[in-house]
Amino acid sequence: MKKINVLLWIVLLAGCSSFQKRAPQSELSRSPWFFEQTFYETQDPFVQSVYLRTGYYLEAEPTNFKGCVLYLEGLADSVANHSALFNKLSKAGYRVIFFDYMGQGGSQGSMNNTRIVAPLSSSLQISTQAKFIWDRYSNRKDEYFGRDCSQSKKMVVGWSTGGLATYGLAHEGWADAVVLVAPGIHPKKFVGEAAASPKLMFTLDQVISERTLTRNKFEKSFNPHVDPIKPISPAVVPLFATNLLLSSEFSQGWEIPKKTAGLVFLSGVEDTYVDRLATEKTLKKKASHFKVIVYNGALHEIDNEIPEVANDMHEKTVQFFDSFLAKH
Repeated sequence: MKKINVLLWIVLLAGCSSFQKRAPQSELSRSPWFFEQTFYETQDPFVQSVYLRTGYYLEAEPTNFKGCVLYLEGLADSVANHSALFNKLSKAGYRVIFFDYMGQGGSQGSMNNTRIVAPLSSSLQISTQAKFIWDRYSNRKDEYFGRDCSQSKKMVVGWSTGGLATYGLAHEGWADAVVLVAPGIHPKKFVGEAAASPKLMFTLDQVISERTLTRNKFEKSFNPHVDPIKPISPAVVPLFATNLLLSSEFSQGWEIPKKTAGLVFLSGVEDTYVDRLATEKTLKKKASHFKVIVYNGALHEIDNEIPEVANDMHEKTVQFFDSFLAKH
């Protein structure tokens, strides 16, 4: 048992691109994770091209394959930190496609070079990279089932920074259905630990912390945060942080087309990363057809919150995509 678990951790941390055995407590006979390093040409004279950690979390067996869901992570995040949500989608018949942003998780480069809205450097935009990753895997058959995503609707889940990028994909009509998790439409300027100690934003100390992201202490359960927090503060990546704030201002004027289905999960007012109340107002005005679910008291990382919140969010995400596909 211990040897098998060690192998799984090696797969997660090293970004191996082959399937490995999982612990017997899983109903899967092989690891659902597929990681590889994918070369990304930035096409920017000031930013070096990089290798991004990309891949997918395979749908479970036996299930009816329903399609692919693209996941866009948050700032200082890693795709490896969201196994609970991915596993829920997998068991429901969905394959989760993902990538780590530059300088995050298992990707090379610097998050400081990432952008949300940057018309003159579009290759640095998360949305551009997301489309690149979708195209890479949509027609590529997996090594286990031999299936691909070529017939799949474009379904996207985005958390925080990724939620803002996903909101952009909805605005431009690229995505068919989106799930926004505490999206960064109205980000706060003093986040995490800096909410109580603003000076931390100026000393470049760590402000993004697990205790400010979720109330879950994981004392009696597996802690999904297997990759470290990096960058430790928005102040460490000032170019990205500035672009995020400017892009969020732009996003507040975006009209979301009725053809794009949407579900939004919002945290409580205690969230130190985004303004829940302002986000509600913008969504009501610009995306009135999106369904909004609020978890009062919840902090920012809703999918890894305390069980009664996280489990409900996972279940409702699956129900949303199932309902969307039933209508399309």
